[in-house]
Amino acid sequence: MLKVAVLGAGRMGREIVSAIASSKDAELAGLWIRAGHPPGTLPDGALASSNLAEVLAGAEVAIDFSLPEATLTVLDAVTRAGVPLVSGVTGLEQDAMRRLQLFARSAPLLYDRNMSIGIAVLKELVARAAPRLPQFAAEVHETHHVHKKDAPSGTAIALGEVLAESVGRDFGEVYRYEPEGRAARRRPDEIVFTVTRRGEVAGEHTVIFRADAESLELTHKVSDRHVFARGALRAAHWLVSQPPGFYRMRDMMNGLT
Repeated sequence: MLKVAVLGAGRMGREIVSAIASSKDAELAGLWIRAGHPPGTLPDGALASSNLAEVLAGAEVAIDFSLPEATLTVLDAVTRAGVPLVSGVTGLEQDAMRRLQLFARSAPLLYDRNMSIGIAVLKELVARAAPRLPQFAAEVHETHHVHKKDAPSGTAIALGEVLAESVGRDFGEVYRYEPEGRAARRRPDEIVFTVTRRGEVAGEHTVIFRADAESLELTHKVSDRHVFARGALRAAHWLVSQPPGFYRMRDMMNGLT
């Protein structure tokens, strides 16, 4: 039984706790919560604490879906505990990403903005399609629930990064997003992002390649947030047997084939 510490008791943290509870080969080592924050329903005897070191003490791996501002605290704690880390925190600043890279030099780390297997495949399809469609303009459309704060979503940004990298472009130079409305394309090579916040949508992402008389759309839709929890737990099982390094979901998938 893999002992898993879950960091964060928000929507995704609770989903991961649920996935562990229904798993036959994992158990909850502890749940890290904010002081005074109710942990929700936990398995009998499970630990919920605002003391991160206490939560990590009995864990073989940690899964972090807390907040960007907690990432440096998490990295310090898992370093001291000697625990591999699966992180799905979005909206990280460059300093936090550098710290993730530094942590990965001495311990296994899997970081991805989306733990869905389907999104990992979508990224591969986008990377294959973009170089073959040089005359097509690219767009990324994403829709999420009204509670989501970051826009565009981390997954949308990741898809844009794949698009740019696959055609040898710097993402920062071709990124185009207007928070107040649909962005007008200024150059043919720009990647235009469109964001929608509606209801309780778990996540929808579409990459569109447009030409004058044809278009190609690649779409991924999630109807249940549990998809991400199962993906994160699968990643945790894979990660504990890996050497130190910075991994993505695609690395896990390639390692399992």
